[in-house]
Amino acid sequence: MSIPLPKFKLMWIKIVRKSRHPIPIRTILIIPFLLQIFGAVGIVGWISFQAGQKSVNEVVSQLQNEISARVEQNLEAYLAIPEKINQTHLNLLQSGILTFQDLTQWEKYLWRQVQLYPDINFIKITNAAGQERTGEHLGDGSLRINVIDKFTNFDFYSYQTNSKGDRTEVATIVKDFDTRKGVWYKDAVKAEDVTWSSVYLSLLEPTLLMSALLPVYNPQTQEVQGVLNTALRLDGIGDFLNKLKVGKSGQTFLIDSNGTLLATSTLEKPFLVVKDDRQLFAAVKSQNLLTQATAKYLNKTYSNLKDIKQGKELEFTWNQNRYFVKVLPFQKGKTVNWLILVVVPEADFMEQINANTRTTIILCSLALLGATLIGLLTSQWIVKPILQLNIAAKKIAQGQWKQTINLKRKDELGQLSKSFNRMAKQLKESFTILEAKNQELQHLDQLKDEFLANTSHELRTPLNGIIGIAESLIDGATGDLSPETNSNLAMIAASGRRLSSLVSDILDFSKLRYQNIELQLRPIDIRAIVDAVLILSQHLITQKNLHLINRIPVDFPLAEADENRLQQILYNLVGNAIKFTPEGIVEISAIILTETDKSLMAITISDTGIGIEANKLDRIFESFEQGEGSTAREYGGTGLGLTITKKLIELHRGEITVESEVGIGSQFTFTLPIAENLVKIPTENQIKNYLKPIQIDTLLAVNPGFSQPSVNYSPETIKILIVDDEIVNRQVLLNNLSLHHYAVFQASNGEEALELIAKGLRPDVMLLDVMMPKITGYEVTQKLREQFDARELPIILLTAKTQVQDIVTGLNMGANDYMMKPFAKDELLARIKTHVNISRLQTENLRLATELEVTRRLQQMILPKLEELAAIPGLEIVGFMEPAEEVGGDYYDVLETDGVVTLGIGDVTGHGLESGILMLMTQMGIRTLTEIRETDPIQFLTILNSTLYKNVERMNVDRNLTLVLLNYYQGLLTISGQHEEILIVRSDGNIERIDTIDLGIPIALDENITEFINSTTVELKTGDGVVLYTDGITETFNIDKQQYGLDRLCDVISENWQNPIEEIKQSVIDDVVTFRGTEKQFDDITLLILKQKD
Repeated sequence: MSIPLPKFKLMWIKIVRKSRHPIPIRTILIIPFLLQIFGAVGIVGWISFQAGQKSVNEVVSQLQNEISARVEQNLEAYLAIPEKINQTHLNLLQSGILTFQDLTQWEKYLWRQVQLYPDINFIKITNAAGQERTGEHLGDGSLRINVIDKFTNFDFYSYQTNSKGDRTEVATIVKDFDTRKGVWYKDAVKAEDVTWSSVYLSLLEPTLLMSALLPVYNPQTQEVQGVLNTALRLDGIGDFLNKLKVGKSGQTFLIDSNGTLLATSTLEKPFLVVKDDRQLFAAVKSQNLLTQATAKYLNKTYSNLKDIKQGKELEFTWNQNRYFVKVLPFQKGKTVNWLILVVVPEADFMEQINANTRTTIILCSLALLGATLIGLLTSQWIVKPILQLNIAAKKIAQGQWKQTINLKRKDELGQLSKSFNRMAKQLKESFTILEAKNQELQHLDQLKDEFLANTSHELRTPLNGIIGIAESLIDGATGDLSPETNSNLAMIAASGRRLSSLVSDILDFSKLRYQNIELQLRPIDIRAIVDAVLILSQHLITQKNLHLINRIPVDFPLAEADENRLQQILYNLVGNAIKFTPEGIVEISAIILTETDKSLMAITISDTGIGIEANKLDRIFESFEQGEGSTAREYGGTGLGLTITKKLIELHRGEITVESEVGIGSQFTFTLPIAENLVKIPTENQIKNYLKPIQIDTLLAVNPGFSQPSVNYSPETIKILIVDDEIVNRQVLLNNLSLHHYAVFQASNGEEALELIAKGLRPDVMLLDVMMPKITGYEVTQKLREQFDARELPIILLTAKTQVQDIVTGLNMGANDYMMKPFAKDELLARIKTHVNISRLQTENLRLATELEVTRRLQQMILPKLEELAAIPGLEIVGFMEPAEEVGGDYYDVLETDGVVTLGIGDVTGHGLESGILMLMTQMGIRTLTEIRETDPIQFLTILNSTLYKNVERMNVDRNLTLVLLNYYQGLLTISGQHEEILIVRSDGNIERIDTIDLGIPIALDENITEFINSTTVELKTGDGVVLYTDGITETFNIDKQQYGLDRLCDVISENWQNPIEEIKQSVIDDVVTFRGTEKQFDDITLLILKQKD
């Protein structure tokens, strides 16, 4: 066995050998080491530089993705505010609380509403008569009420306001301002649903606005009643972008689909003032040069920015610097079509990489200098004893076996001298032993070939039985059979013939090695033989656009050949031509060659196929050669066909040659002697010794390579995708799976399978062959794992490759399982069921986990903020809520309106997403009713219950909630609704319990609860307070299965009442946690404490 040398060493050896003058051994030793060290350091430096650049690309991509995602998230939240405001106003109109007829009642409400949202410029309502009311919050903090009605003669009047929201003096007047003629009004009516206006400049101040529009229609007549208009300030987007850090000098900006600049992190104003007129401008006209350059590059790359439908990562060069650009489309409805651009200079990340490059150069120089010095010393130490060994070696080569070498060294050279001394003695003995071993190996090789030949003969008997019986059944020996049965029998026969052909090749190969084949030579009509072979080959081209042409003249001379072996030669060559020619022609021609001592004919098989590379032509006729390593995978075969063909031709005293050009085609030419007796001997049926061709077109009609189930199946039916290039293998799987009522899909190669998946097929299991044309099963698995994990798409690899490394490779690529052919049917069915059950169980667990996380986030999002509670005058308020593992439906809220503080606490039955949604609807309903100044507790809870009851019915879930509402105003506390006992804590720590059982019933339990609602009033003095809680506290269990209880809660509150309110809350929570210990918390813990300030 030889060990290959590195290429540069081979090159150095060639240089030394070709040199005209002897090269000193010192030079030979030193130069390769220097080259290796210099090359190694240089390669390491280059790899380090490349790795650094790759890391920069990855870091930049990660940074851009993170920033663009944050911008997108901010925009979503930003644009959701106006739509939510419009929807609230629509609810007020539909409930009849406010109307389009009397717009005066809207003035103070809009004036208050516009103060609640700092990013809202104005909130407007316009009716069909052209009357309009607007609450507007200008950038300088001033508040306006804008009016258009018959009293203003339909002119636009903008009034300044006082602290109570009353109009004062007129600030702005615009004559003849019919808002119904505005583009935004027409667009809203035309849209008939929620829509957005284009970006525009404010009438009263220099800022960009965009309005969320909502037309309102009369439910009976479907006539337009008016339009709700909420305008959003866009300067807040620029402020947000400015706060984002994009490397050292990167930037982020926002443009629309026309390239107009909307906002930028550079805080550049997105409009120009031209002769007292404010105008928007394109990003390519930005005063910031980087913004301008990026926009120009984007316009150059995309002729129409609307074509950008998904995120793009681009690069461009400007001022000899490289810049990375992330483009992310942002769409909202049909109007908002923006692009988020994140630009990062490469220079921000390249400083360290350049420093590493300089370090690498210095290290390379030092290593080269050190290697030179060490090489000189080493060569001197080695060369001297080598000269002595050289003299001794030459004498031994001349047969002087008694030659001895005396080197007084204990290193490798000393050991080498001892080896030389033993070599003379052992060499002659070794020659004798090797000769005996060689004879023994030849004998064993002969026994192996005889065994192989005998085994091949034994295989023919059962094969002939399989093929013969299958064909007789197809021909009707036992009566008519169904097309499916005929198809399966034809596959059995085809598989048998394929195996028979392989056995014949192996047997011929064995015979040809020892020249055991005897030819029956006689004059043969070469054209007739070619016709017979082409007829046999017709079934091979049924799926190709390929023509077989016989160009041999009718009067061509006879050949002296063995008829059967000549058929075998031609069938092999024509079969190969068909196999490697996707479309075009395969042509057989012949000419006469006249030489001095004999006459020959040359038969040429030409094709227009893929061709053979020039460096493979020398080995094409060797055993087991197929042009290149991937040929067997894509086209099949053993690699013996051309070897057998060449040997058979040589037995006929002929030769075979090949000419080929990649992409053009190949020509195989072989010679045969011309028969001396020109009288043609009548031949028997030219194809009687060959099996009749399989009707592959019939097989494909029954079992196509790319198919779907022929019958309808329910969504619960398990779907299985079979991917195998062998039609027989697909049919075996189809037969077994169909019996168990699976929905079976088929693909004949990896590309078809990926196409099926891309079109939307989501099989429960994929049965995937490994060795297939074009792309292997390993590659298909790897591509699918880029989209689907093992849970989403289980893949079972089926293959005849049985090496452990093959199994490891398949599992590393992402396969769920690996089965070897032939496999047991029951085992395959059991594995399919196992993987389907595992996949479905994992999917259900993921759904439940996601649902709980969504509920947990909803619960936390709606809780009041600490700063909101601290801003309420005269009171100390603190709240706490901790969700359980399964997340319940606890809720509390605090809001202050016109001096009235409303506290609410509730507990939704059950756990999970449904409880969280009902909790969210409760919070929104209470806040809406409070905003519209509904103070009657009976009316308040009746409206809330009616709305929630209908929503619970729509959700089709069994959910309700206990809810208590407390309204505090100037020392009086009004309580209504049913919940846990209310704790009234006096200033000295004494506690009064108020039972709420008679103040209401659970919300959403019954459609009408009016008769059950009552209220009670309690007076609170300085230092007094109230404590609200849910049963998650009182029903907490410890390790001894004891409940925490209300009495213990009262004791903790009473003991700590004189402390600051935050400490009171923390004392309760700490006591509950201590009591619970290691036990699981089964319900949410919610606590709300109110205390009058001293």
